[in-house]
Amino acid sequence: MKKLFSVCLDFIFPRHCCVCQQHLSASNYRYLCDSCARKIIFPSANLCQRCGYDFGADCSEGSKLCPRCLGQEFCFKSLRSAVRLSYVTRNLVHQFKYKNGDYIVYDLCKIMRKNAHFMAFIGGSTLVPVPLHWRRKFLREYNQSELLVRHLAKFPINSKVLHLLKRTRHTRPQVGLRATERRSNMQKAFAINPKIKIPLDTRLIVFDDVLTTGSTINECCSVLKKHGFSNILAATFAQVSRD
Repeated sequence: MKKLFSVCLDFIFPRHCCVCQQHLSASNYRYLCDSCARKIIFPSANLCQRCGYDFGADCSEGSKLCPRCLGQEFCFKSLRSAVRLSYVTRNLVHQFKYKNGDYIVYDLCKIMRKNAHFMAFIGGSTLVPVPLHWRRKFLREYNQSELLVRHLAKFPINSKVLHLLKRTRHTRPQVGLRATERRSNMQKAFAINPKIKIPLDTRLIVFDDVLTTGSTINECCSVLKKHGFSNILAATFAQVSRD
């Protein structure tokens, strides 16, 4: 019955790829055509051991840190991203965050599931979404990071979602800010949710949609670390490439 209803709905309101606008008569995704899906770039196995930056297949393999991690002290043990931020994934994220694109969450989760290493990384963890200030959440109508982890937790990865952090300060949007400005903008923007009590050795993964400089996610991890948590990791849907 649900499949019949979906077919009827597609007939009345035809779906289009949210990247290239092509009509979706058939696709492995709901709002992404197969042609655009094939352009998604998944990370290689040659990653920065701390932040998961993709050195690429042409770089010599081995345990190493990228320039960002050599020049900045992060409060998470390691971070992994499901995809690299490219033309396709950038469009998906933009639609998801700024164009009331909450319906794209199913496709984003399907993309993440294709990265087996990423799914293994977040499995068996407590997923902590980066919180939005209530004003921004009111305008956007949802927290994109929270929506992503809520759907990810439905898959058999033995993970749960916990709102361990809360937003304490309304900040400027990070888009367009330099790295130093991003770090300053995020200072004292988060706090522990005092209503939640869990063991301090719980495997926590702070989750956000995109990693750019790492300022937002690192500030969240810093708050957790100061509170006494010892097993802090991080994950994002996409990571900005610095090619």
